[in-house]
Amino acid sequence: MGDYLKKASGNGMRYPNLKKYGFSERFELEASFYEGLYPARVTEQHRNIYRVICEDGELQAEVSGKLQYAAECTMDFPAVGDWVMIDRIDGNSGSVMIRSILRRKSFFARRAAGGKEDVQIVAANVDTIFICMSLNTDFNLRRLERYMSIAWDSMATPVIVLTKSDLCDDIEDKIREVSSVSAGADIMICSNAEERGIDAVYRYIEEGKTIAFIGASGVGKSTLINRLMGREVLATKEIRESDDRGRHATRHTASCFYCLRAEWSSIRPG
Repeated sequence: MGDYLKKASGNGMRYPNLKKYGFSERFELEASFYEGLYPARVTEQHRNIYRVICEDGELQAEVSGKLQYAAECTMDFPAVGDWVMIDRIDGNSGSVMIRSILRRKSFFARRAAGGKEDVQIVAANVDTIFICMSLNTDFNLRRLERYMSIAWDSMATPVIVLTKSDLCDDIEDKIREVSSVSAGADIMICSNAEERGIDAVYRYIEEGKTIAFIGASGVGKSTLINRLMGREVLATKEIRESDDRGRHATRHTASCFYCLRAEWSSIRPG
């Protein structure tokens, strides 16, 4: 262990631009043992093609043949949020190669498609998960309990965000119901339409920390993220008058990370 610390401390912070994306001392220590390779964070995945951010910018990447051969399940492949080691930091010669994945400090997962027993990682190395649920007709405590279970299992800290408060006439009753299943998690109330309560999210945002948003389709995740970003980074649609539900507008086929006050927030469709 002493040699491990000595080796890492001798390097100092060699990657200052990656620090704001969560490249902590923990990851730098581990990365220091991969001579000739460079750390990067996975920002997008589209089947076998990845986008990664390294010290010098964003690159397209693929998994090396050796890493593919050693993989025994889908969890052994990179996921959005992973810190990986790549063979170079310029993209002039095609895709860079992902040679290794650094140990994950947290991840949340789901069962892989196709009825297999395999598990697919949705996002890795997340610090705080915002569980979004609307206070209108989409209010569902059982669904919230499932999301809470996913959050706690991931080792990330859950924060419950109750959206569309402008469409709710019994907010206090709803808060009491949510509190009964929240297991002590913080609860926030907001209205995207009235731009109320949104600023409360900022107190959870710190440089180098990673946040994620999960929730059912149409609860207002995209609108909330756009408000936080101060610009439209995700498409949104007006709610349907028939049931007060937002129309599903996010059509990303991969998880994406967006820089939010030097922060990474994981955005999933649905």
